[in-house]
Amino acid sequence: MSRQALPERLHGCKRPRPVIPCESSPFAAIYRFARRSPPMPASRRTAARRPAVIRSAPDVALAPQPAPSDRARSPRVRPPVSSAILVASITLNLACATERGKAWDLRAAAPAAPAVSLLLLGETGFPGRTAARVAAEVERTLAARRSAGVPVVLLWLGDAIGDSCAPETAWNRPGLVQLANVGRAHQSSGGGSFAVLGVQEWRCGAPELTLRTGAEFNPWRQPAANYVVRVERDGSTAVVSACSNQLCAVDAPGPDTLVDLVFVDTPAWQGPPPLALRAAADASLTQQQALLAALEAAPPQPQVPRLLITHHPIETAGAHGLGGLFPDSAYFLHNEPLRRAIDRGLFAGALSGHDRTLSATADLFDATKRSSRFWLKQPVFQVVSGATARPDGTARGGRRSWVFYQGQALKPDLLTNRPGFAELLVTPDADFTAQLHQRKHGRWRAAQITISRERPPHPMETTSPVMDPCLYCDPQAPPQ
Repeated sequence: MSRQALPERLHGCKRPRPVIPCESSPFAAIYRFARRSPPMPASRRTAARRPAVIRSAPDVALAPQPAPSDRARSPRVRPPVSSAILVASITLNLACATERGKAWDLRAAAPAAPAVSLLLLGETGFPGRTAARVAAEVERTLAARRSAGVPVVLLWLGDAIGDSCAPETAWNRPGLVQLANVGRAHQSSGGGSFAVLGVQEWRCGAPELTLRTGAEFNPWRQPAANYVVRVERDGSTAVVSACSNQLCAVDAPGPDTLVDLVFVDTPAWQGPPPLALRAAADASLTQQQALLAALEAAPPQPQVPRLLITHHPIETAGAHGLGGLFPDSAYFLHNEPLRRAIDRGLFAGALSGHDRTLSATADLFDATKRSSRFWLKQPVFQVVSGATARPDGTARGGRRSWVFYQGQALKPDLLTNRPGFAELLVTPDADFTAQLHQRKHGRWRAAQITISRERPPHPMETTSPVMDPCLYCDPQAPPQ
């Protein structure tokens, strides 16, 4: 179907726009160069419109040829195609920096006690200046939280060591050494630091390498592939789950418990791990099923919410979403025991990495409708932090950020693919606050949304968004 034949309205979407991924794409460069090119001389335009000369028929009159003097006076102007192709080759690897949400500010609002900060670091295993800059801002944020009396728990969301499988080598590379120093200094001062396995950890031979702890190895504590960490109101942490012989037990929360963090190994199902590690992956999935069964046997208490910590997001509208460039993160792609636990409301929200963006969604209800065609019974929010070291919005992001390589889930309330990290503030008997920190034009900016702690189940009948994939028809979240 040609563009002229397209209807004005197509399934509630706007008329399709020109297929240009962003201002920095090669297609946009060709378009801009062609518009700025000088007009072709009249003689050349006339020659271009001449009919073909048929030499096999002597009775056919030949088209008039321009005089030699006119041809000599006509300046030789090369068509802009070759230059445009050169511009396109230069701009081929440039990425699109995007930003969604109207609540961005120059500086993040400082929390106050008795809040506890969960600081999220994802996709940290890429060396370079980006990781070093983010490490410096994380260090500054930790110092500011300590001054305000706000405890911080560091959460490493997978793919932390990158393509260098030996931790001794990974943490000595530029950028990563700064991140490791920040994590170890935080641990030495008594702060909590925990990690979940990522795809790269499995490729490197997890859990033998990644589960090792200690100052000379990884700047976190990770006792198992699937486990539960309890955070008290004073910021202290403890592992409260134990699994053996396909059975898991979780300690009951106490009166000072603030939140339970449930770490689940999603790459064991969605990776998939190498053939040599399939037995270890099967053991991780068995442990995951037993842990979720133990949590289902003890429903969450209203005053002690549970948060799901995973490498793969539940849903994402980025490059890893359904229909994106690397489609491996959608609700229906997760393991069945985890899908059942999410649908039954075992978790108030999910904190994930993998997608090289920063985003916050107050409720994934509409996102799972469009992407996975599934209607969740209970509200669940999601915060994605995967822009620590190599986000999609930088020059090395390439086509990952182009608009037609993104997933088809509903766009999140807050989104940026610039470098940075995310933070979730948990306050006793109060709402959650998701805060995104991004570096834009050399300055750090932040945006936040407030997520209600107590929300009723979704009704049986609800209004759905545009269900067909549509690039430009997602509603904008109102500013707070």
